[in-house]
Amino acid sequence: MSERLVIRLGGQQQQPVNWVVFSDKDQEIIASGQLNDAAELDNLTEQAKGRTVQVLVSGGEVNYFEVELPKSNRRQALKAIPYMLEDDLATDVELLHFVYPPAEGDKQGVYVCAKQQMVQWVDWLAQAGLVVNSMSVDYLALPYNDNAGLSALQLGQDLLFRQTATQGCTIDLQWSDVYIQRITAPLEAEQRLQVANYGVDQVIESDKVDWQAQTLQMPMQLLACGIQANPVNFLVDEYAQEKEQPITFQLWRHVAVVGVIALLLIFVEQFFRAQKLEQQSVQLKQQSEEIYRQLNPGVKRVIKLKSQMRKQLGQLSGGSGDMQLSNMLVTLNKAFKQVPTIKPASIKFDARRKELRLQAEGDSYQQLEEFKRVLVGEYSVTSGAMNNTGSKVTAALTMKVAS
Repeated sequence: MSERLVIRLGGQQQQPVNWVVFSDKDQEIIASGQLNDAAELDNLTEQAKGRTVQVLVSGGEVNYFEVELPKSNRRQALKAIPYMLEDDLATDVELLHFVYPPAEGDKQGVYVCAKQQMVQWVDWLAQAGLVVNSMSVDYLALPYNDNAGLSALQLGQDLLFRQTATQGCTIDLQWSDVYIQRITAPLEAEQRLQVANYGVDQVIESDKVDWQAQTLQMPMQLLACGIQANPVNFLVDEYAQEKEQPITFQLWRHVAVVGVIALLLIFVEQFFRAQKLEQQSVQLKQQSEEIYRQLNPGVKRVIKLKSQMRKQLGQLSGGSGDMQLSNMLVTLNKAFKQVPTIKPASIKFDARRKELRLQAEGDSYQQLEEFKRVLVGEYSVTSGAMNNTGSKVTAALTMKVAS
């Protein structure tokens, strides 16, 4: 991302929070400001959207040490460093967070910060909904020159000093003269400390210090540019943050989730539909078997309904393979469709006489006569007695192949 949100946190929640949104492409500030305290970090949520978020923490909460490492088994030696420094630390090793910059020859630097302080910083940012890409100490974002002495910057009531590529400090403004006296004490009488002044309002007057004014920039702009070259990241081990996915990935992930849900719903619908069809199939089978038993009272068990029906049909047709019964049934089906009010009460086929006897039921004599006329077109049809039973009229019809 070409735009970055850089935030500088103090050691206490009530301390002011400086921030800047910087464009690497245009090398300019997009927005900047100062929050009253860390409780207002949620005001930066909108500024963080779509941007890399980098955090600088007060160097006053971080100590720096150097130890010599053996040329072999350096990985094992790194694990032992906390215990090698145990005598120099005022706190139990288990309560401290150790961060290792790249080693320089046989010397290994180590930054030490209280875990309680790390937890506070991480919690402030998490409560504001800020996903942080890196966290480093503020003085390491100052410019550094091997041939120069110190780099100095004033940020509110804090003074930031950078001594070497890995060392520096952040102190309260009121302790600046004490710090200058201590750092210049080892100098010979003719030596002077060169300090690159990037914006210290009131320089400490000393005959051993040569303050060299640099091109003025906004303090947070200077730190935003310097943090890019800083390889130290405190968000390691238990404080490592999950990487924020690109916006496009998040959008496609949402689409994919919706797609999966839609497919799942389709599968569920198909499953229940199949279950319903299976239930209907079972019900139809049961109904078919029940009708078959009613037509064949002597049958106690239906194993293969289709086979048994074919067998019964063969018996009805005399077992001769004659197609007359089938043809008559086809004709009857057509007649029932043309006169749907006529219903069959019973059907019996006499294979020897080659005739089909039908007991039909309708609403009126006219309907039965119409039904008979449909059959007469293909067969010889004789009708027996017609009876009126309440609202229904029944008649016995005999179909025979016309001679």
